[in-house]
Amino acid sequence: MYSFRKSKKGFTLIELMVVVAIIGILALLGLRMYTGQQDKAKNAIVKANAGTVQTLIQAEFADNQDQTISEAQALGLTAGLHNPFTGAEMVAAEFTTASKGATVVTTPSDGVFRVTGYGKDGSTVVGEVLTAQR
Repeated sequence: MYSFRKSKKGFTLIELMVVVAIIGILALLGLRMYTGQQDKAKNAIVKANAGTVQTLIQAEFADNQDQTISEAQALGLTAGLHNPFTGAEMVAAEFTTASKGATVVTTPSDGVFRVTGYGKDGSTVVGEVLTAQR
């Protein structure tokens, strides 16, 4: 007839606990890296927005030499730029006020437009390296 023997196949409880612990550690590391990459990508969007505003201002200067800061702000409004941290379309106030994700355009006394981009915590991502000369 049939003989019944105990089978010793399978994993022990300790082996399963070790595997679960390793998977948990890897998931935690992956999550931390993913979160950092999101912020880097959003900062890259801020840099791209600042570059777009600079290009728009320079293109307008090529056509008209008598631009003012309000006209430069209007250029930004028509650019269709979005704040990567809030998802909202950028408005005129964001071109004059430093806040997270904003691209700010300023005109000092020398007549040079300076474009500055701000990151998640309000720190400068792109600072006055992008200029547009009249």
